[in-house]
Amino acid sequence: MATYKEIKGVTVQTLDSDPVVNVGSWSSGGDLNTARYQGGGAGTQTAASLFGGYASPNALHEYYNGSSWSEQTDLNTGRSSAASGGTQTASLLAGGYTTTNVTNTETWNGSSWSETTEINTSRRGLTSLGHVNTAILAAGGYTTTAVNNVENWNGSSWTEVAEITTTGYTGSGSGTSTEGLIMNVTPSVTNQYWNGSSWTELADTNTNHSPGSGGSQQGSYTAALIFGGADPSLSKTEVWDGSSWTETSDLGTARRGIRGAGASSTALAMAGEAPPSLTATEEFSFPPPTAAVLTEGDIFLSGGTTLKGFGKAAGIPAATWASGGNLNEGRENGMGFGLTNTASVVSGGQSPITAATEEYNGSSFTEKNDLNTARRAGTGAGSSTAGLVFGGQTPTKTGVTESWDGTNFTEVADMNTARTQGAMSKMGTQTDAMFVGGEVPGGDSADTEIWNGTSWTEVSNINDARKGFAGGASSTPTAIVFGGDTPPNTANTETWDGSSWTEVNNLNTARRALGGSGDKLSAIAFGGYTTTNVANTESWNGTSWTEVNDLSTARNAMGQAGSSVSGISMGGSTGPDAVTEEFTADNALADITVS
Repeated sequence: MATYKEIKGVTVQTLDSDPVVNVGSWSSGGDLNTARYQGGGAGTQTAASLFGGYASPNALHEYYNGSSWSEQTDLNTGRSSAASGGTQTASLLAGGYTTTNVTNTETWNGSSWSETTEINTSRRGLTSLGHVNTAILAAGGYTTTAVNNVENWNGSSWTEVAEITTTGYTGSGSGTSTEGLIMNVTPSVTNQYWNGSSWTELADTNTNHSPGSGGSQQGSYTAALIFGGADPSLSKTEVWDGSSWTETSDLGTARRGIRGAGASSTALAMAGEAPPSLTATEEFSFPPPTAAVLTEGDIFLSGGTTLKGFGKAAGIPAATWASGGNLNEGRENGMGFGLTNTASVVSGGQSPITAATEEYNGSSFTEKNDLNTARRAGTGAGSSTAGLVFGGQTPTKTGVTESWDGTNFTEVADMNTARTQGAMSKMGTQTDAMFVGGEVPGGDSADTEIWNGTSWTEVSNINDARKGFAGGASSTPTAIVFGGDTPPNTANTETWDGSSWTEVNNLNTARRALGGSGDKLSAIAFGGYTTTNVANTESWNGTSWTEVNDLSTARNAMGQAGSSVSGISMGGSTGPDAVTEEFTADNALADITVS
């Protein structure tokens, strides 16, 4: 327990009410006009569409505007358990069940439904992926037995593609026709990832939601939601962060045969069967950006009178830098990777431009095999035995990517955009990395690319194009970037949620060519250049930056690796130099008990 002496002098925030826990929850929305289950759906939380399903009649079509439902033009062929997707004004429905399985495909243009090319295999209970009605994937289903067929719709025709790994029906989908997840096809708890050409099994859900769960259809493969389903009906909801499932707040009404819409952070649950058939709509969301969100380490006065405490990160303010063993070859703009300050690698850099690689064991560096392409100011990700180096300058800007197996580098697929001085996922993996921003010919870039172990994919841009900045990620759904040169030097910080970037609280010191490591919830920023080299170190707690102990030697353009509690700075621009410093912080919690 912390004593008064330990917290004396600490600034305590006064709030009008207790902060909220940043956990998603369900609330009631407007009821449908007609009860139904196993309908088709499309759209977002505030612009959704539900059509067909087990209802009377079964061709009914309704729009949701965020508060109420309105009747729209009916389907040409009423049915249930079909594949569906798209937006409220550009939707698709394929296959399904009338009094028998059908192959009919219809598209919606905002005012009417049109029959188009039929799906190849007649079936019901299909699971679908797709944000637009010209690119939909229909997986699995039921003929006279469960099947694993997958067909891809390109806006005019259906094509058979790679089968899902498990036969099943009435599952849930999140993502696009080229990259997404299929979850809990009956009777399985499997979570299957589609990369546009093949399927890979990922971590299972905690609970089997099959048959008839709902999902965040416009979510992504790194940020998904699954809810309801099963027999008897479930109310359980789970959130996917790209690597694991976490149970969150339950639906208000347990149900199966449910239809989901929206994204993982703003989802919609439509209709379903308890039994009986339901008209109920529920909206899932996190606290608004303006809400006071409870963060680990908060101490505050509620209503200005009652002291509340939730614990603090005991060691972060006392975190220190210590001297490590010197590099064999001094360099600046080296490319570091590794998960701790006792197992790191630095490659390339400028002294002049080099391909030299050195591995650190916590006390000394050992020369290892060189990069295939000498360069500087690229970046790295992964561990000291399974790493990745990408981008940089040769002296021309490059998108070359090389994987490291602990002994040798191997060239793999290039980035889509050649660039240098970007931010990186320092704690990413060899199969899950990110390159953000940087310098391209003619200026600064806002591009973001994600590496899936085989290829780079462009995703949403950062808000502020820049170069010479830093970042980190435990995996790409939880990334953070900070600082850099826009120009001028900036303190801007942005976090990545798996689909988009959000501006959050700035660094205390604007700077470029700084170092960094950690992730969206816990990170460090160190060194860099303002109008001169600086030694400033700041710690990020998921909400704000706090000044902690400085580097011993002010510098910029360091090689960097590790985490928010075990970081390393290698070399830099004071020579170029060979100096290494190790950052260590105790991440244990000390409880604060108050009455």
